[in-house]
Amino acid sequence: WLIFTTFLLAIMGTFLTRSGLVSSVHAFAQSSIGGWFLWFMGVTFAVCLFTYLKNRDHLKSENQLQSLASREASFLFNNIVLLASCFTILWGTLFPKISEYVQGHTVTVGPPFYNKVNLPIGVFLLFLTGLGPLLAWRSTSFQSIRRNFQLPALLGVLTAIILLAAGMKPWQDAATFYSLMTFSIAAFVGAAVLSEFVRGGHVIAHKTGQPLPAAMLQLTMRNTRRYGGYLVHMGVVLVVIGFAGNAFNQSKEMEMGTGDQMQLGAYTLINRQYSQDDTPNYETEYAMVDVYKNGKLIAQMDPEKRFYKASQQPSTIVANHSTLKEDLYLVYAGKNTDTDRPIIKAFINPLVAWVWIGVFVIVLGTGVALLPNSRTALVRSPALVRAATNPSLDAAPEPTGAPAGD
Repeated sequence: WLIFTTFLLAIMGTFLTRSGLVSSVHAFAQSSIGGWFLWFMGVTFAVCLFTYLKNRDHLKSENQLQSLASREASFLFNNIVLLASCFTILWGTLFPKISEYVQGHTVTVGPPFYNKVNLPIGVFLLFLTGLGPLLAWRSTSFQSIRRNFQLPALLGVLTAIILLAAGMKPWQDAATFYSLMTFSIAAFVGAAVLSEFVRGGHVIAHKTGQPLPAAMLQLTMRNTRRYGGYLVHMGVVLVVIGFAGNAFNQSKEMEMGTGDQMQLGAYTLINRQYSQDDTPNYETEYAMVDVYKNGKLIAQMDPEKRFYKASQQPSTIVANHSTLKEDLYLVYAGKNTDTDRPIIKAFINPLVAWVWIGVFVIVLGTGVALLPNSRTALVRSPALVRAATNPSLDAAPEPTGAPAGD
């Protein structure tokens, strides 16, 4: 039913945008094509219901959930939370029409509603991302939970303490509170995932004498689905860290003539000159802005606004200076008609680069998970081989002959 519902919701989204039922920047003009999608959804639902009833006996679970402290339970909670988020978005999307039918007037739902509900859902999903690898199948003993959770939990708490000491004030607003929670849980999840690689790598390194990085690579290739999935988890952590930076966004808008300065955070922006140009394809207005950080020149940025002659459409060319810590964006917003001086908008968005790094890690993890497992090789430590061939080395340990990674 999760698969059925996913397909039906995809068709429903197309119906909403094509029928004009919901007002949105993504919606097309109202047309009669919406009725065809309704019929198609009805037929699809009938096929799904028939398929389910026909295979109901085959779909029954062979085993029962034995404990809430198990990896199966973490998967169950993950699905329940994702369904809650799905229902929230669906309810918010359809609520204007529902309110119109029930109350006679439309009640719009904006970003605050989605953020209020989905932010805690997202934080809990992030926690489950780290919880699953630490739990055993079927049931996890208290001793195992304490042993596996000790270091990741300690790093999560330590991250929160460091951020509070650095000046974060989660009691000021909800965005800062959720950012603190996100950074702390991200540290917990990252440590949990990394510990899975390190533990398995140590076993192989002990038996083969390989360096730990090589042993971890061999471990990953021995079980690509499992450890590729862990890489995806790590990528999600990095993406969420990038999202958490939204709480610290800064922006400023200012009219800037030649030589004028704007101060935003640690950046000092000086407009050296502004001009306009005419090319065969478009007309353009731009500014040349020197960017200083802590008194040191780091870049020259050229925000630009174009007007294309063929399409008669304007286009804004955003200037961007990106680092691992933050991105600085400059936007040429036009000219003040009274003073004929450009208006520059500046934005500081922290940790944006980590979103792209996280996406790359997710793609990498997916690629690893699609690879076939490498075959188990019998590899012995050089010290064990020498001991087996030279009995005089009494101090050498006896060879075990166990396959690497077993």
